Formats: sequence, structure tokens, C-alpha cells
Amino acid sequence: MSEKLDKGREGEDYAVKYLKSKGFNIITRNFTSRNSEIDIICSKEDMLVFVEVRMKVNADYGFPENSMSKAKKNAILRGAEAYLDAHPWEGEARFDFISILEKPTFEILHFEDAFF
Repeated sequence: MSEKLDKGREGEDYAVKYLKSKGFNIITRNFTSRNSEIDIICSKEDMLVFVEVRMKVNADYGFPENSMSKAKKNAILRGAEAYLDAHPWEGEARFDFISILEKPTFEILHFEDAFF
């Protein structure tokens, strides 16, 4: 596996640990459909949450939360629609973003209802 994929997996592992500590139930990881991938799909109470995770070693070239393009957001939306087609949900849904920086100190930021 490439170093970039290893880092991506590591970031998602951190995010899953964080979400569980906040009371979220992890439903699935790396859901793919319609040329889209959603890193984490989880729930808390009656809220279904589609989570994008971005991790960077440092902020020398910008913060992870600044790396989301409109095309990526639209791809996540297509994936969420496909997920909901296959797994109907009666409650509300939202899109969150988790930003992880490794250095100078490990930092995780959770942006709830980050887009759409």
C-alpha cells in the first residue's frame, strides 16, 4: 500500500476513535458508489452523518479543511444519495468534516454540518 493510502487510513482510524469517544455509532467506512467515496458514515441519536476526513502532516501548505473542492463535495453528495437509496433513513442527515494535523502537535478538529 502506498504511503499516501497508509496516511489516509491512519487519519480515518483517528477520526473513528474520536467519533466513538463522542458517542457516535460507526455504520460503515469507505462507502463507494457513483464515482464517490465517503470516508465514514455514522449516526448519533436520530442524525445520520457523512464524514470526510483529511489529514496533513503540518499546515505548511494550508489546513486540511481548506482542501475541499466543490467537485469533492458534489461527489460526497452523490455517494450520500446512493447510500440513502440503499439504506433509507427516517431521521435527519448532515455532512461533517474532520481535519487532522500531526505536527507540531496532534490536533483534530470536527466541523459539524460543514457543507450543504
